[in-house]
Amino acid sequence: MDRRTFVKSVGLSLTMGATSSACAKEKRPAVRKTSSTSRVAVMTDAGVRKNGGLNAGRVKALLDRAIKGAFGSSDATSGLGGIVGAADVVGVKLNCLAGPPLSPTREFTDALVAALVSAGVAPGRIVFFERGERDIRKGGFEVGGGGEQPAFLGNDSRGAGYERELAVSGQVGSCLSRILTKSISVLINVGVLKDHNLAGVGVATKNLFGLIHNPNKFHEYGCDPFVADVLAFPVVQKKLRLSLVDALTAQYHGGPGYLPGYAWEMNGILASQDPIALDRVAWDVIENERRKKSLKTLTEENRAPKWIRTAASRGLGLDDLSKIKIIREG
Repeated sequence: MDRRTFVKSVGLSLTMGATSSACAKEKRPAVRKTSSTSRVAVMTDAGVRKNGGLNAGRVKALLDRAIKGAFGSSDATSGLGGIVGAADVVGVKLNCLAGPPLSPTREFTDALVAALVSAGVAPGRIVFFERGERDIRKGGFEVGGGGEQPAFLGNDSRGAGYERELAVSGQVGSCLSRILTKSISVLINVGVLKDHNLAGVGVATKNLFGLIHNPNKFHEYGCDPFVADVLAFPVVQKKLRLSLVDALTAQYHGGPGYLPGYAWEMNGILASQDPIALDRVAWDVIENERRKKSLKTLTEENRAPKWIRTAASRGLGLDDLSKIKIIREG
């Protein structure tokens, strides 16, 4: 796939992309301004599984409830309508590192497409992407698409790639994904609920490491302050509007890879406009499951996600549970 084909496949030209971004900026300000409270939706449904698989209708209903809870809106469509529109190209950053079942499911991505379409985004203006095509395939998806269908691409897809010039945020110096910088006007971050052997938790914000060309360089010191630095990139702050977590299957130990002995069927979806608040709540969910299994806390194992506090101290989100409104159902 060459550059011309890639651009056509996701439904924009560079001029259109710039116009879409400008329209998005004019109509909708960046989400994460310092505020007194944040909303995190934690939705579960024990009936989401059917005959050893997933009930697509129940997954869609669960995602709709999570989006509604994150925005405090009357329904998912009106909530999403505040952050996306017909002029936008929506990029969805997946996390397929662990493969099924500890990566976003097809039922989840289909439900997200349906939700975005209901908010006015044409399917051909939705781009699901990952670090590389290998990750897309590992997650159970086919690389390609576009036209009138959502595209599934890697940063290594021909015509995509990374910016040539180094961008610097705090202690992170990286070349950013051109899908992020050039092809989309809105970013939705889709992670999974799991612990991480170095970062503590690998739920929402850590997934943004897939936007840089050299994430392997930033895993020392429990990824602190590097996760916060990546979140702080101006283009990420400008375009990231929503974080979602496929927690249908979750893992409390042994991450980021999938270890079935430490996984459980949470049958949940989490959502928030504040990725740091979401990660703080997810940390508690993981710790609660670890207590049930008589495991040490992440702090006792010397891998507490300290970068959450670092990010909050910079005004990138909230980590004070007293200021986070958790909406639970299920």
